[in-house]
Amino acid sequence: MSFQLRPYKEDEFERACQVRGLENPDAKLRFKVRFDGTGKWIDHYLHFALARDEELIGDVQLRHCDQTMPDGVAHIGIDIAADQQGKGAGTIALGLAWDWAQANNFHRLEGSTDAANIAMRRAFEKAGWSFEGTMKNLFMEDGVGRDYLSFAKTI
Repeated sequence: MSFQLRPYKEDEFERACQVRGLENPDAKLRFKVRFDGTGKWIDHYLHFALARDEELIGDVQLRHCDQTMPDGVAHIGIDIAADQQGKGAGTIALGLAWDWAQANNFHRLEGSTDAANIAMRRAFEKAGWSFEGTMKNLFMEDGVGRDYLSFAKTI
C-alpha cells in the first residue's frame, strides 16, 4: 500500500466533501475555495488530500494564523473517510504531515482530539506525538462540555 499527501485532483470535490462530512451547501461553498487552492495557504488554511494507492481517503488541514501563532508552528486537523477508519490512515497522515512540516521550516505541529476519540489518541501516540494536556470543556454540545486532549510533534 502506498500512502500520499498531495494536492486534490479537480474531480475529487464531491468525495472530499463526503470525507469531511460536508452536506450543507454553504459549508461546501466555503470549502470549495480551499479545495480549488489545494496545496496553497488560503485564509490561514492549507489542505491536502490523503490518498492510499491514489484513492482519496482523507483530508489533512494545516492551520497557521500569523496573528495568534509564532512562525514555524501549525495546528493539524485530519478527516478520514468513515469506510477507511481503523486501518492506520490517521497515524500515516500524522507522519506525512510532520515530514511536510519539517521540509517547509516548521518546528512544531500541534493537534487535538475529543477525549472520547480513542482511535485518534492511539494514532497520535503511534506517530510519536507528545501528550501536552487536557483542554477542559473546549467544545460545548447540547450544553455539555467536551474535553479535548492536546498533542504536539516538535523538532
